[in-house]
Amino acid sequence: MINKKEMVFILIGAVFMILTACERHEHASPHNFPVSDMSAYEIEGEHRFYDVTMYEALQLIEDPSFDGMLYFGFPTCPWCQAAVPVIHEASQEVGVDIFYVSRRHDLRADEWLEWDELMAWWLYEQTEDMRWIYLDETGSETTEVTNEPLRPNIFVPHVVHVRNQTVIDQHRGTFEGHDAPNDPGLTEEAHETLLRIYRNMFSHVGLCPVTTEVSECA
Repeated sequence: MINKKEMVFILIGAVFMILTACERHEHASPHNFPVSDMSAYEIEGEHRFYDVTMYEALQLIEDPSFDGMLYFGFPTCPWCQAAVPVIHEASQEVGVDIFYVSRRHDLRADEWLEWDELMAWWLYEQTEDMRWIYLDETGSETTEVTNEPLRPNIFVPHVVHVRNQTVIDQHRGTFEGHDAPNDPGLTEEAHETLLRIYRNMFSHVGLCPVTTEVSECA
């Protein structure tokens, strides 16, 4: 019997087959992705962020040879503004590329929503730890908790280490109780705590062959 995780991969594969039948998409190696413009995060000069669309991110998680970091976010998110400079600092220290999946961009809105939902369901099946989109009393979508959960939502900033089609580690948000819209900065203690989290996550990229069992190398 097919379990939920297998069903998500089947759905992702089916969507890829349909889309590629209509349009040719190159499956680029990670270092063929364009360098991100991080000026909206006030990051200038050299950095290790690379732009990937949601579609390309789905290709990466389906690739058994992929071992890397995905960052989901967007510049007008206050928590992302606080987190990205720390992600930048950790990635520079460790020497790891970050594949930036913007939740506010893609070429076709209808396809982007479909790919976004597939990614959200995959992350949920992997982690069972996701925020949800709900339906309110009028049937409209909302992030407010109601009795009608509709689908998982990618709450940002969300940093995910994927190896061999598996989530190895993740960190969402900044820290508990952070009111970023009203207090966007990080204290020195909060900055160091977040830096340690990202540094530890990034240091595991490439640590083991991608075929190694997760239980043997995390």
